[in-house]
Amino acid sequence: MSNNSLLLVDPKFKPDSSVDCHLLLKITNDSFSYAIVNKDTEQIHVIFDKQGSENIEFDLKSAFETDSYLSQKYGTIKAAVHTQNFVFIPDDWFNADNLSVYSHFLRADGKINSKHHREQGFNTLFILANKIEDNLPAGTVIFPQSSPLLALSNHISGDALLIDFTASSFNVLYARQGKTNFQNHYEAENTDEFNYFLLLIIEQLGLDESVPVYLQGIIDEDDNNYKTLLKYFNNLYFFLPAGKQNSELLDDMPKHYFSGLLALDLCE
Repeated sequence: MSNNSLLLVDPKFKPDSSVDCHLLLKITNDSFSYAIVNKDTEQIHVIFDKQGSENIEFDLKSAFETDSYLSQKYGTIKAAVHTQNFVFIPDDWFNADNLSVYSHFLRADGKINSKHHREQGFNTLFILANKIEDNLPAGTVIFPQSSPLLALSNHISGDALLIDFTASSFNVLYARQGKTNFQNHYEAENTDEFNYFLLLIIEQLGLDESVPVYLQGIIDEDDNNYKTLLKYFNNLYFFLPAGKQNSELLDDMPKHYFSGLLALDLCE
């Protein structure tokens, strides 16, 4: 295992019981994580996280070839996958029978995937890199990377900024009165780059210091990105997992590290 990866395993977990579990995969531009969750007891049996990937397609392929947990049979497999090729289409403008009409909104050729966000009232259309999609198990339910944040935003009724961090990027969603107003992904190798994009977001959305900010992923109170947020916002919160999952595996870990990954179980 590399120095920038983490594997937590419930010693009571029996791999042959995997058919009773969900496999949740979160694949960003620079990280790869997964969780194995029992669909009946909500017990988290395995958590894996790899940050700082320089070749996510290679690391994903290698993981499915060498990781024994990923070779098991699961009741359900869900994957939230990063792509820059996505667009939101309101329900009133959406034609599920002819997705090709939206191809000129996307910046690449390929299979157009569609995911409906019923509570938000729109659909995400997205195209994945073939090497990513080809490495996923048959039957995997694929979601755009924004889906976990969208699922979590359904638990918020007012205005809020939600940010999900990896070690060198962040995914952001702004909800206005509980409805998605803005969503995007940014690569930020250092705090100066994060500060630049944050100021851009604040200016474009007209945000003030009173907007609550919910944080998850690779960030904590000692992090420079956290201190940067404190310069502009008065109300920062760590977004803990919104589901009912429970596990002693997370007792000694910041639970908000895995909120986005575990929120995949809320996605339909």
